[in-house]
Amino acid sequence: MSSRKTKDPRLVASSLIQDVLDQSFFVNELLNDSLSAFDFPKRRFITELVYGTVRHLSHLDFWILKVFKKPLKRMDKELLALIRVSLYQILFMSNREAATIVFEAAELAKRCGNEKTAGFVNFILREILRTNPTRENMEADFGERRDEFLQTYYSVPQWLFERTKVQAETVGQDIEDYLKIVNKPLGITLRIEGNEESRQKLIEKLVEKGASAEPAKLSPYGIYTNKAVNFSMLKGFDNIFIQDESSQLSVLEMDIKPGDNILDMCAAPGGKTLFASYLTGVDGFVTAVDVNGNRLNLLADVIIQHGKKNIEMKLHDATKDNPEWHGKYDRVLLDAPCSALGTIRRHPEIKWIKNDNDPVKMAAVSGKILERAGKYLKKDGILVFSVCTFTKEETLDQIKAFSAKHPEFSVEKSYFTVTGPDDNRDIFFICRMRKIK
Repeated sequence: MSSRKTKDPRLVASSLIQDVLDQSFFVNELLNDSLSAFDFPKRRFITELVYGTVRHLSHLDFWILKVFKKPLKRMDKELLALIRVSLYQILFMSNREAATIVFEAAELAKRCGNEKTAGFVNFILREILRTNPTRENMEADFGERRDEFLQTYYSVPQWLFERTKVQAETVGQDIEDYLKIVNKPLGITLRIEGNEESRQKLIEKLVEKGASAEPAKLSPYGIYTNKAVNFSMLKGFDNIFIQDESSQLSVLEMDIKPGDNILDMCAAPGGKTLFASYLTGVDGFVTAVDVNGNRLNLLADVIIQHGKKNIEMKLHDATKDNPEWHGKYDRVLLDAPCSALGTIRRHPEIKWIKNDNDPVKMAAVSGKILERAGKYLKKDGILVFSVCTFTKEETLDQIKAFSAKHPEFSVEKSYFTVTGPDDNRDIFFICRMRKIK
């Protein structure tokens, strides 16, 4: 029905959503390749449609199924994508009258199909509106099955719901409150290289240009933005980076001193490497390690772009020991491979791409790397282990197992970076350990 060459934003969004669900693509990668032909307002609109529809997929499908009354796999995929996008507009955006959205969706279906397809789209959307698609009506359909209702209302597959429930209990949150956190989109977070005056100056400039900006709560280098920030807004400012606050915290927990020798064990794409480079200064040094040569090439471009002179890159499989590094480093950062479930607020497609086996598999890999990481520290050095996830296997269990085998390490601090709805950052687990023997 549609192609990405079409100029209508809703058809472009529909096509992108199909690719995400059918081919397990990440949304941001697809958007980067698909939005150049559109002006900024349309880029924002397409971005909202794609992310929002993917984020609320089960919620939308509940109402579509209620009317269609057949398995959704029996519906034409392109029509289903258009219906999902249009229903997302109606239920979550409120930027147009519902009747107008329905009419426009039918016209798009007619343009890309025929009168029959237009009639079908019109029928499905109008019937959904007649059912009054409210929370109360959805909840009534599930009756006493509260967990099933919450899974559907917040669009969380069962395996992820069960893991989220455990995490909510761990941080003392009600499961629904935690689902609200998981489903709450995040704006772009920036990091500066400079002092408080520099940060405040950038905030004022962003506000002048129409963006919302405020100091991050925990990182003295961070800035929260909750509206789309484009690169033109950042022109004239040197040393500005896009980096989530939790990612910044994993670097700050190393307590880097000027002149420190630092090992970043899983470095690419390099945001933490660049931050560590700034904190250790011209007298310090950062060794950035990654197993992926292509990702290291991207990091090399960024290093050159920002004129960093105190970083070297090493192509190395971090699960393998390197005796040359034993006892060499003042600080070691292991931002370990993980299931990435903690980035779900920025990458809602993770809900449909990942599965329940991923945390176990990734914990096995990160555990091997953690074993290596401890060998590379000097005595009294600091090892920071961080993962952008919240599963027990990849976080608390990992540190418990490492501590049991390595009494030479003392855990100084460990925490999840998100515990409540006002925490404006990805969900990381961060643990700081000191080598005391």
